[in-house]
Amino acid sequence: MSNRRAISDFALLTSFTFVSLIVHAQAPLAKPVCGKTPVRLSNAVPLTTSAGIFMVQPPAGWSLDQTKNNPFYFLKPGDTYQNARTLMYVNIERLDVPLLKAVEKDMRDFEGACKESRIKDLPPQAILEEGCERKTQMFYCDRSKGPWVDLVTKISISGLIVNVVLSADNEAEIARNKASYEFLLKHIGLAFH
Repeated sequence: MSNRRAISDFALLTSFTFVSLIVHAQAPLAKPVCGKTPVRLSNAVPLTTSAGIFMVQPPAGWSLDQTKNNPFYFLKPGDTYQNARTLMYVNIERLDVPLLKAVEKDMRDFEGACKESRIKDLPPQAILEEGCERKTQMFYCDRSKGPWVDLVTKISISGLIVNVVLSADNEAEIARNKASYEFLLKHIGLAFH
């Protein structure tokens, strides 16, 4: 009688464990927490501001311009801020309003600065800090004396807004450098706030 009961108890425990494993495997993974992603980058450089320190790894073929500070400019070899046709930059500021309010303000400012402008919403870009709210847009300034296009991802992180921008003369140049831009977004994170 006791062997039969022990076998029954074992079967019940095994069934419970199996069901628990199935339920646990189907449970959603914990959502990433904004600003808490460990930053482990192989060739990182610090972007130091009064608001916080970010670590970033520039994409291959790009380097941080040491002459400018917030915005932090990334250039290709041989380019300077003055002569670059394409550049990337990161601008870090305090965020005192919800992200969408900041996005709306930037849109108004852009439209005021470039009368021949248009703005296109894009799907959100993948970023290192996946738990953070973000917005990606393409800004076009079509003026005849010097058109330009900016691919912009704004990231709200720990009371800061991180603007990551790829700026070029035209959309074709943006497309040629988009992989570097995507790399930068996946290799920038908050180190200290």
